[in-house]
Amino acid sequence: MRAYKYRIYPNAEQRVLIDKHFGCARHIYNWALAEKDKHYKETGKSLSKSELQKRIVASKKDDKPWLSEVNSQALLASLMNLETAFGNFFKGRTKFPKFKSKYSGWQSFQCPQHVTIDFEGNKINLPKLKGIKIKLHRSFDGQIKTVTVKRSPSGKYTVSVLVDNNFTAPIPTTVEDNKTLGLDVGISHFIIDSEGNKTNNPNYQKHSLPRLAIEQKKLARKKKGSNNRAKQKCCVATIHERIANQRYDFIHQETAKLADKSHATSFAVENLNIKGMVKNRKLSRAISDCGWGMFITTLRYKCEWNGKNLLTIDRFAPSSKTCSSCGLKQEKMSLKIREWQCECGAVHDRDHNAAIMIKQFALADALGHSVCVKSSPVAKSISVDATAKEVVSVPLGSQEAPTRATSVV
Repeated sequence: MRAYKYRIYPNAEQRVLIDKHFGCARHIYNWALAEKDKHYKETGKSLSKSELQKRIVASKKDDKPWLSEVNSQALLASLMNLETAFGNFFKGRTKFPKFKSKYSGWQSFQCPQHVTIDFEGNKINLPKLKGIKIKLHRSFDGQIKTVTVKRSPSGKYTVSVLVDNNFTAPIPTTVEDNKTLGLDVGISHFIIDSEGNKTNNPNYQKHSLPRLAIEQKKLARKKKGSNNRAKQKCCVATIHERIANQRYDFIHQETAKLADKSHATSFAVENLNIKGMVKNRKLSRAISDCGWGMFITTLRYKCEWNGKNLLTIDRFAPSSKTCSSCGLKQEKMSLKIREWQCECGAVHDRDHNAAIMIKQFALADALGHSVCVKSSPVAKSISVDATAKEVVSVPLGSQEAPTRATSVV
C-alpha cells in the first residue's frame, strides 16, 4: 500500500462540518480512554471495543444526539486508533495513551469507507462531505482503503489517501562488496559516504531562527485568548511548517539520488540512538534540524521499491575510532577531533573513515563474521555470492550466524 497526500480547499460550510468531525472523533477517543481506565480500576479487566461501540450507539440516541451529525465510520476509526495505542503501550513501544486536546495544532479524522475521487473535476467525496476541491498533482491506480483528513497548525487542510495498488516489491539484489556504499550522517555535513563524497547540511531551521524569534516575540506580547494572538500563532506555525517542508523536500531528493540513481545496490548505515542524542543540550537543536530518523526511514522504503538492500550496524560499533587501514581502535577520541593520525601512519578524515568502517562492519555482519546485530530491513534473505563456492542465506531478523560463509571483504 502507498499513501498519497493532497491539499484540499473546503468552503466555509464544508470547513464547519470538517471541524465537527475533528471534535467528535476527538471526543470519542477521550471518552473511550476514560471508560477503559475507569472500568479497569473498578474490575481489573479491560473493556472491549464491541462494548464501547454499543455504548456509543446508545449515547447517540440518548444524551449525545449531535454525534449523528458526523460520519459514524470516523467515530469507529477513533476506537481503532485507541486500540492501536493500547497495543503499542503493552508492547513497550510507547507510553500510556493520553487524552487529545482541542488546542493541539494538528487535528484529524479517518474515513475508512465510501470515498471517491473525481480526477477530471478535481473533487473528493467523503461521507457527508461531497465535492471538496482538491489539488490532484499526481494520479494513482488502485483501491482506496482509508482517507485521513488533517488540519495543520497553520490552518491548511490536507488528505492522505491510502491506496492498495497491488505493487510487488522486486527481489533484493545480492550484497556485493564493490556495490555497497557506507553512509555516515553528521551535523556539518549531512551525508558522508565511503567513497569520500560529502553533502552539506542545509540547516533550514538555523537560517530561519532570526525571523522565528521576531514572530515569537510578537506572539508573547499578544493577549491570551484574543483574535490577534490566534492570528500571530498561525504566523509562527507557518514558519515551522515551511522549515519542515524544506527539510522534507531535501531528504526526498537525497534519498532519490541514492536509491534511484546511485550505482550502489546496498547501503550501510548506523543504528543511531537519536532519542538519546537529542538530550545533549548543546547539540539537540542541530541534531533535530538534520532529520536523521526521517532520512533512514525514507531511504529504507525507497530501497524496498528499487530492490536494493539497507544494512544496519550496531550503534556501539566503533566506526569513528577504528582505523580503516590497519584496524587499530583508538581508546579515546572527542567530537572536536575531525582529523586524526593512526599509529600505522595513516591520516584519516573522521567522517570519511567512519563511513568506510560502517561499510566494512556491515559486510562482515552480513557474512556472520561480526558481533554486530544483523539487520536488513529490505531483504528477506541475504545471499553472499562473490566468486564463492558456497552460498549462505541468512533469514531476516536471524540472530544466528551461518555455520559456513566465505568472506568477500
